[in-house]
This record gives sequence, C-alpha cells and structure tokens, in this order.
Amino acid sequence: ALFVAGTYGGASGRLTGLSWGAEDLSADLGAETNRDAEGRFTEPFRFARNLCLAAAAAAKIQAIDTVFVDFRDLAGLKREAEEARRDGFTAKLAIHPAQVQTINEVFTPSPAAIATARAVIAAFAEKPGAGVVGIGGVMYDRPHLERAKQLLARAAAAGPG
Repeated sequence: ALFVAGTYGGASGRLTGLSWGAEDLSADLGAETNRDAEGRFTEPFRFARNLCLAAAAAAKIQAIDTVFVDFRDLAGLKREAEEARRDGFTAKLAIHPAQVQTINEVFTPSPAAIATARAVIAAFAEKPGAGVVGIGGVMYDRPHLERAKQLLARAAAAGPG
C-alpha cells in the first residue's frame, strides 16, 4: 500500500482521512522493532509515516498518525503527538482510552493559535491583494493564510472546550 499512497485522491468522496500502521508494517517487513532506544521510529517507519502525510496532503484529506503502543507512557504519547501535529498530522489513533485526553489536548488548537490564525486572516482581509502581511514584526504570506484557515476549521470541528 505504501507504493500507491499518493493515488488515494479522488478514490472516493467518502474518504476523509488516511493513516498508517507501524505495527502492521513491522510485521510485513519482518522488522525486530519499529522504534529505536529513545522510542522514536526507525528509518523505514519514518519513511512510511512521511508517505502517509504526503499522500493525505495530495488527496486533501486528514492525515492521522499511527498509535503509540505504550499506553501507560502519556509523556511519550504527548511528545509524539506534538511532533505529529508539528509535521502536519491532524489527529492520532488511540490504542487505549487513557490516551484520548492527551491526544485531544494536543490536536485541539490552543486559544493562542486560534488568535494568531484569526489575526492572519484579518490582516489579509484588510489587504485582499497582498501576497505578504506583517503582524507584530512577523511576516505571513499566502501559505500562512491557508494554514490559518485550516486551523480554524479544525478548531470549529473540535467544538467548545
């Protein structure tokens, strides 16, 4: 499935997200483990994760990161979820109910992120033809505007508190 990851776009109007399975892939590859001594994915699994992310972006659907199997390690889950969010994933699979709160906290946009997104959108609305705007000494261009819109859509989908 990794070799056709970029072909999901348009496959079905009902397709809204794409994920990957580190445990399934490790079994398919015959890998002894999919993580290094620090708990981070090894190269083949980072590659698969990146392909999933790029395929979801190409299909314009949600990228959902795989499970964090050590369900008692909420600090490790939080670190991995924050890395996934940073990279562009919009959600993470949970393997245990104890993980849901941490995952929701990480992937629900913060009030500060929402405020910044609104400011970016407002700045471009004031200057519709601008390719770049400045807010508080920081430059924002059209990709930032798109990211701001996406963040507000995720915040709306998450609902209040």
